Amino acid sequence: MANIVFCFPPIVSTINSSLRLARELKLRGHRITYIGITDCKPLICANGFEFVSIYEEWFPKGCFEGVYLKLQSSDTSNLSETRSHTLRFNEFLDYLIAGGDEELNVAIKKLKPDLILVSTSLSDSVVWALFFHKLKLKVIYVFDVLGGCNHTVPPIHTDLVSDGSLWSSIKTVSVWFIYRIKKIWHEKYRVRNGLDLISPDKLRKISNYCDYSHKDIDFWTDMPGFQLKLPELVLFPRVFDFPSAKKKGRYYAEASIDLNREQPSFPWEKIDDSQPIVYVALGTLSLMAKSDYEKFFHTVIKASTKWPEWNWVLSIGNNLSIDDFKYACSNVIIVNRAPQLELLKKASLMITHGGPNSIKECIFFGVPMIVFPLWFDQPGNVARVIYHGLGLKGNFKTITSKELQALIEEVTTNPKFIERIKAMQRSFMEIEDAKPSIQLVERFISQADIPPFLD
Repeated sequence: MANIVFCFPPIVSTINSSLRLARELKLRGHRITYIGITDCKPLICANGFEFVSIYEEWFPKGCFEGVYLKLQSSDTSNLSETRSHTLRFNEFLDYLIAGGDEELNVAIKKLKPDLILVSTSLSDSVVWALFFHKLKLKVIYVFDVLGGCNHTVPPIHTDLVSDGSLWSSIKTVSVWFIYRIKKIWHEKYRVRNGLDLISPDKLRKISNYCDYSHKDIDFWTDMPGFQLKLPELVLFPRVFDFPSAKKKGRYYAEASIDLNREQPSFPWEKIDDSQPIVYVALGTLSLMAKSDYEKFFHTVIKASTKWPEWNWVLSIGNNLSIDDFKYACSNVIIVNRAPQLELLKKASLMITHGGPNSIKECIFFGVPMIVFPLWFDQPGNVARVIYHGLGLKGNFKTITSKELQALIEEVTTNPKFIERIKAMQRSFMEIEDAKPSIQLVERFISQADIPPFLD
């Protein structure tokens, strides 16, 4: 059996997306270890996996929410703070190519991995992939989003629907051209202001140190970071993507939903089982202003008054206080964290931000959606929801209670939504049982060499 290492960032949704694959591989006798900064440890260990922490001096406990995550965003409102964090991260990169990668080398030599799975969720993923390449290890990218499929479909951060028509193709080419221009301008701005987290020049230095040709690095991906030429395992069924999505070396798998992951407690006694459940959640990352979240949940509560007999469950996140919503009616249950899997088993509708896990889990349990995309891949996710007829889209910033009521009315009374999501649910369940990700991982491990792609 093989030693398999997962290199993932401390993003709850990203780690959650990997858990089922990790469990299935473990059940087949493989040794599974996660490696990363120390903020990953609580969630990974709570789910029963080994964890190796690296570079704690550079990324101490608690740094992710305070510093690390901010560096991945495009928010430059506080230039001095962002510049300081960026400088620190670039000092870390300089430290690595001055021999500081020895700490990583020692950890990897102890683990003796036969394969490393690297998450593409943050911009630093390319750094870890390069240093694993330097050690001549087999590496495969893991995508928990549908980005990175260059030019055959619109960038993942846009809500453009790709329906295969000539006009759609023209718009796709145009939006990619505009994206490239904006990216060039944005990169120049960040370099000029000392805000470049990993500039192309810095990446060339790292790739030279790691003996990897920078010509084989994709600088034009719509993902947070640059990408090496590696096999790609996408934890999404192919059926959910646009039909025109194509990329050599990309392998779609199952939704990989871990039904055994740790779930928070919940006051189930407050639920009336004879009535529908509307579940509302906006993910685990708080990247919008607190006031925006408060306004949105107040709007949901006001909209809920049209259906006082229904169960309304609001998962407001850890940055809001339940006390701020005390005026809500008794049929509105407000918690900081909710057991999403258990709720979706019973829910009739989910109001969501459109994160990949939430989208996949809604489909898996046959729950129509109203999606309010907030950032990054969520506009692209909702474009696919619209294309397949699985729900509707709303505007997070401008939605009113009456507009939300109209969306809820449409989704809950129009039979086409439940029909289409049930059909997609059947497809998801079939491929979930087939477990193609396991076959791909084991096939890659068995390769004698390290090919860029599996044919």
